[in-house]
Amino acid sequence: MSSMVGRPAMVLAAVMLAALTPASGLRAAGAQAVQINLSLDRYAKVAHLAEGDSVGIAPPVVTVHVGDAIVFVNDDATAHHTATGLPGATRFSEPRWSAAALKPSGSLGPAAWSTGDIAPGAKSAVMVASTPGTFLYGCFFHYSAGMRGEIIVQP
Repeated sequence: MSSMVGRPAMVLAAVMLAALTPASGLRAAGAQAVQINLSLDRYAKVAHLAEGDSVGIAPPVVTVHVGDAIVFVNDDATAHHTATGLPGATRFSEPRWSAAALKPSGSLGPAAWSTGDIAPGAKSAVMVASTPGTFLYGCFFHYSAGMRGEIIVQP
């Protein structure tokens, strides 16, 4: 009989917690964006990723979920940076970007996307992860210097 004492309260607490927890795939309103910092000066150590080397991005690999928000921050005082997707890429290789890559566009996923030019000390607009997968990106201005990273989006 003593094992039944408190059980209704525990069940009620579990039901209330389930009602307050977001459903799978949804993020709580007001959740903070994942931040990726861009700086060739501050993050000069080379990270050796399976896709190739990365420098100037901290962290070089980020794992998020569909629906998560990401913001890129230019931590340099003088250089302009972008985070521009490499659609379909599985390894880092020289992209064939046009000037259109400097225009902010898209959500983070398999199609073309870019933060656009991020001025020194500024943040990008929020990018939302739209599709599960692994997405490679790089800086329009400093890609050949190794400024590139990887975002893994889980369901």
